[in-house]
Amino acid sequence: MAQVKLLLVCGPWSSGTTAVAGLLAKLGVAGLDPYFRSNDPRTRNTYESIAFREVIHAVASEESLSLRPRIDVMPHLREFHARILNRQPGDYHGPVFLKYPLSALVIPQICELFDTRLIYVLRPLLDIEATRRRRNWFEYLGAKGAAKIYAAMFNALVNYPFPTTIVRYPELVSSPVEHVLKLVEFAQLKVGPNTIREASDFVLKPDPAYKC
Repeated sequence: MAQVKLLLVCGPWSSGTTAVAGLLAKLGVAGLDPYFRSNDPRTRNTYESIAFREVIHAVASEESLSLRPRIDVMPHLREFHARILNRQPGDYHGPVFLKYPLSALVIPQICELFDTRLIYVLRPLLDIEATRRRRNWFEYLGAKGAAKIYAAMFNALVNYPFPTTIVRYPELVSSPVEHVLKLVEFAQLKVGPNTIREASDFVLKPDPAYKC
């Protein structure tokens, strides 16, 4: 069976995954829109595929940050994989990107079905919690949830040989061009200097205004 080439952006809420997903979009990587819109005026577009969120919600709980009991994950992911294959134009062979924090709970299952490269986004827990408080979001969307999401991510990193790169959000903001070039190489993309500059500018001057 053909496999979808996937760049899975992994990280908890408020960790900088929106910036990374947005710059992938600027690099020309296809996303599975429409995207979920948040209530934060600084990050209206989350670059989270609504269809992907629905699949993950079917197998995992955002509130408890755990898999739902007695749910077989694989049938849901297989159906989703088939939908992406059917949606892609016949002449498109590039990767797609997906991003949703809760998907960290099923990284091994996703990698079993997709030709996956993982992009881990790291940010200090104190900064994540500060952003959660600014947004007035539930506690599980801050440092408490981040600890569980990072635990799932690093369980996959330690126990599986999935291709993985790590982006530290503060370093991405301070040196975006360097990180864009790193991601271009990791994702095996063929892009020109203008595209690289646009992706770097997105980190510094996102649209709409982005600030964790």
